[in-house]
Amino acid sequence: MAPSVGLGQGLIRLLQFSGQLSNEEPVKHQLSFWDAFVREYFTPKAIMKVTLWKDNQRNEAKPFEIGVPILPRFFLVTTQSGVKSMTLSLDGARERLLSQYHAIVECVSAVWTYKYTNGYTVTLRGPLTVHVGIIPLPNPAQPQQIPFTLKFEQFQFDANTHEKFISLDSIIGERTVETPKTPRTRNAPTPSPSGGSSSQRGAEEDRQWDEPRVSIDHGSIPGEPVNAFGIPQATMRCLEVRGRERRGPTSS
Repeated sequence: MAPSVGLGQGLIRLLQFSGQLSNEEPVKHQLSFWDAFVREYFTPKAIMKVTLWKDNQRNEAKPFEIGVPILPRFFLVTTQSGVKSMTLSLDGARERLLSQYHAIVECVSAVWTYKYTNGYTVTLRGPLTVHVGIIPLPNPAQPQQIPFTLKFEQFQFDANTHEKFISLDSIIGERTVETPKTPRTRNAPTPSPSGGSSSQRGAEEDRQWDEPRVSIDHGSIPGEPVNAFGIPQATMRCLEVRGRERRGPTSS
């Protein structure tokens, strides 16, 4: 029976891709690792399309088309910029069949998360569309091995917004815990001299005693590892330079 996709196989392959990106391994600082990674998950003529928006505003966008020759360098430079792991969250993703050997995975609210060595976590959010094809294996390594694999023919992610978070452990400074005060007893509202009630003001005052506060004297945090578009500046330069090389010289 001929192999097929469209019943979740493409989505599983995408989760395997995310799992590989999430591993924290020293070998990820070598270009040979990313060469093998790209060969494993992308067809030779695959294209990754990424759109980034500046400062989460819909005023200035940076669209990139990253071909297979550039993809290993893209992942390597990103890793060398302090990214220790990446993951894809695909809540609500759907897979549908386009042909017997071709499926498409769509997620309208995908999240691409980058974790940095300096304590930052940056999430890029937006729609993700991935075309998955069945690729025959010319010489399976073992007789019982499935004679085909699934690879991405097109990978498109539009990062509409990005958010930055930082681990509390990365905030340096002398911490002082302020002990919460005892909440005031909630009695009947006390009429004010003007005839009104002070219950609303009292409720607002009571809320400030609910949780302890931590003060950090002379606190400092690491510098942000990303630019206004949500990715490392070195990654941006890599994509811009490679994009110009692919387009060739322009005539004046």
